[in-house]
Amino acid sequence: MKSTIRTIAAALALAALMLSGADASAESWPTFRGNAQRTGTIAPAAQPAGAISGQLVWQRSVPSGIQSSPAVAGGRIFFGCNDGNLYAVRESDGGLAWRFNTNNWVTSSPAVAGDLVVFGSFDSKLYAVDAATGELRWQFTTHNMVASSPAVADGKAYFGSLDGSVYCVDMKTGWQKWSYKAGREVYGSPSVDGGTVYIGNHDGKMMAIDAATGKLKWRAIVGGPVVTAPAIAGGYLYFGSWDGKLYCADIKNQAVIWRHDSGGAIESSPLVANGKVYFGNIKGRITALDARSGRVAWQTETGQTIASSPSVRGNQIFFGNNANEIYALDASSGAELWKITTSGFVTTAPAVTQAAIYVTGMDGILRSIR
Repeated sequence: MKSTIRTIAAALALAALMLSGADASAESWPTFRGNAQRTGTIAPAAQPAGAISGQLVWQRSVPSGIQSSPAVAGGRIFFGCNDGNLYAVRESDGGLAWRFNTNNWVTSSPAVAGDLVVFGSFDSKLYAVDAATGELRWQFTTHNMVASSPAVADGKAYFGSLDGSVYCVDMKTGWQKWSYKAGREVYGSPSVDGGTVYIGNHDGKMMAIDAATGKLKWRAIVGGPVVTAPAIAGGYLYFGSWDGKLYCADIKNQAVIWRHDSGGAIESSPLVANGKVYFGNIKGRITALDARSGRVAWQTETGQTIASSPSVRGNQIFFGNNANEIYALDASSGAELWKITTSGFVTTAPAVTQAAIYVTGMDGILRSIR
């Protein structure tokens, strides 16, 4: 009975945090990049004392490749698969709790809010399923595939579609609150902060949209498609583009204040931590920049494309690449701490908790690493 009461209390606390748009609880990573600001970090209170050593604890295989980054909440890990399913497995041992089938690939990373898991599918729909049972609660249909990973804030889910629109739907009912015609396809995932939704499109536009009304506040136009999620920290917006540049925009003044040319298209969403911005590019280089000035702090070469968005835990940075590798680097210097070889591309972002990191890959395996 005491265990049941604790479980209910934890679920209620998580729901309150997510619906208010606050940081995730210490034990969870409930959305792509860890929070609605997409910083790739866990809450300061959850930062551990010990390091991740690179030990494989368990792995879970599914029938097809995984391009969906995992979410962690309530003792379960949620991720989509190219076989059309969303999976929920136990955090303790990777055992299957349930799976929910759509009619096409699920590359969208799920977001957990209260008792719901929301995610998109290439069948053009956004789904909300019960986090405990996997039963369908509601579905919302767009006019093209949904690769975007939804962001949840203030009881609403925000996401983009390849139909060229950005949508806001009510988390309780699935009803549309508004839509904004962005123009070209929206592959990237939104970030939400201060009543504003930030999201890029295939025209090279980074848009700031009013979260309540769906009206455009301002936009920045860059030299190539924006397919990654922007990160918001300290009043600044950081985002990459296929033009090879990492941009920093001052949100208050609605203007790009610096840019860094990485020399290769950027499909890796930036990580903001320790006063630095970290990101990878298709040339296989991961770069750390000073978050205020854009000056290079360090660069590390991996030899193969990095589409994976890095995550941080303590002073360790984790990411994968297309050489079938999972890396841990020292956040201060970029020095390699350890590397794990897998059997498929690792294009997803690691999910981070106090106890472990969880990484999915195109070999169809979810790994628990400590």
